[in-house]
Amino acid sequence: MTGKPTRVERWMYALAERAEGDARARRVLVALVNGMFRAIAAERRRGGRRLLDLARVTSVRWGRWRAHRLRERLHLDVNDMSDMGRLQDWEDRAFGVTGHWTERGKARAVKCETGGPFAKVASQAPEICTEVVHALEEATFRELNPGYRLLPLERLLSKGESACEFVHVLGDDAAERP
Repeated sequence: MTGKPTRVERWMYALAERAEGDARARRVLVALVNGMFRAIAAERRRGGRRLLDLARVTSVRWGRWRAHRLRERLHLDVNDMSDMGRLQDWEDRAFGVTGHWTERGKARAVKCETGGPFAKVASQAPEICTEVVHALEEATFRELNPGYRLLPLERLLSKGESACEFVHVLGDDAAERP
């Protein structure tokens, strides 16, 4: 990560880490994130993107910052996508997201998230998913393995689909994908 996290970022990061096992912290975290997402959606309706860009940049910073902490905490094998997927499982627990893996291989893993507290507000500005969430996931995983790639998020609850589909690829699979 370039530079140290700000005091506010450190507080938010600590809250997210605590939210994995603490329902009260999770409720606070979800409320804060939904508040930010509502502000982004309102600004997008007026044609702006300052908050969307700020959220994307902040997500990249957090992704890079948390990557090594989570690798150590979860004892991740960063050369095995099926094992690295446990990072997304941790994140889903912290944010109250439900889902399941439809594919788990060494070079490719696919997770379908079927519910969560952000889909309704994100449906007002799907760029929250395609830009902010994508940036967070890609920054986190790529910090751990430069050969990682998250395919563009196309199947999304925020776009009316039955699930959000995350297609994670490593190595040659990542290089071959558009």
